[in-house]
Amino acid sequence: MAQQQAATALAEPTHRYVEVEGLKLHYLDWGGDPGKRTFVLLHGGAAHAHWWDGVAPLLTPYGRVLALDFRGHGRSQWAKSGVYGPPAYLNDVRGLIESLGTRVILVGHSMGGAVAQWVAVTHPELLAALIIVDAPHGPPPLFRRLMWRWRRKSQGGIRPELRSAEDIIRKFRLQPPQTYLTRLEVERLALLGAEQLPSGAWAFRFDPETRAWRKHGARMTKPKIRKITMPTLLLRGDQSALVSASHVALMHRKIRGSVLKEIPRAFHHVPLDNPGDTAAATIEFVEKM
Repeated sequence: MAQQQAATALAEPTHRYVEVEGLKLHYLDWGGDPGKRTFVLLHGGAAHAHWWDGVAPLLTPYGRVLALDFRGHGRSQWAKSGVYGPPAYLNDVRGLIESLGTRVILVGHSMGGAVAQWVAVTHPELLAALIIVDAPHGPPPLFRRLMWRWRRKSQGGIRPELRSAEDIIRKFRLQPPQTYLTRLEVERLALLGAEQLPSGAWAFRFDPETRAWRKHGARMTKPKIRKITMPTLLLRGDQSALVSASHVALMHRKIRGSVLKEIPRAFHHVPLDNPGDTAAATIEFVEKM
């Protein structure tokens, strides 16, 4: 896998867009043969499609690979109505897949994994397989929810503007913060999720209102994952503080026929910490389908 990773390190994706519910959504197209299969990769909350930069090129020999920016994230359009949250993100994914005209292997990390569970339950006809990466069934642990609630209060509203790219780098934090990324890799990730404004100031490509989706009346209960019948792979970072080993084992028991695998040397941000083993586990799974 290391040799394959080195061989694909220079690969660059194509920027593409699809309109869903009047919003222009951005996704990265890494290429690959859709005649084999199509992967759709979903990022977590407050993240963006580049979370998959280390994994996506490793999957292209096995099919076409796309990575979506949810509305209000990355290069996707913001929802002026403030309609965010899992129900809206489910519609983003459904709209993209329907535009492709083929069933996909849906791969979701963190919040993207929660959305992927809902897609599998409500629109199983769209999926050939499901891969859930360090995402719980239901809400995260209480202490994490309380931390995010505080962050929503302190950072909601108008998008902050910073003076320079260096300020973007200083401001950027992974949540949870634990990672095996180097300092330079973290800086690159920060800048990929930021932009320079016409005024010369800098800002993150992220609508702070995504954190306040509940105030617009959006609600979503836990999906009934016992209903999931397509081939399913559960991946957990072996050092994740967000998804416990016992929790993912319970998910494994509820989803009949699912496969469970821990990714070594990975905290919660599995695709960032260990893209090689994440891709290898994905490839092994789909090749056995």
